[in-house]
Amino acid sequence: MEIADPRIDPKLVPEGSIAKVMNGPRNEYHDLPSVITPRPAVITRWTPTEEERLRILGGEDIYVTLVGLPINPLFVTVGPVDWNEIV
Repeated sequence: MEIADPRIDPKLVPEGSIAKVMNGPRNEYHDLPSVITPRPAVITRWTPTEEERLRILGGEDIYVTLVGLPINPLFVTVGPVDWNEIV
């Protein structure tokens, strides 16, 4: 999957949300464009490749790996939603 620009319609995120490129404390990770909400919640956007889309269509599952503990709740959607109601 490719990391995509997460620009979101401002009406879909809580007031005070900001765009930010996330990275590790020592820049040890790839840049992760995101939108940070006041709660805080981090919204990112990913674009499956054509091969991945075909595999999903064929029934393959999507795996999400969270590194480190404790883990926080995770909310996965297909397409944008109104994050005002969720985060």
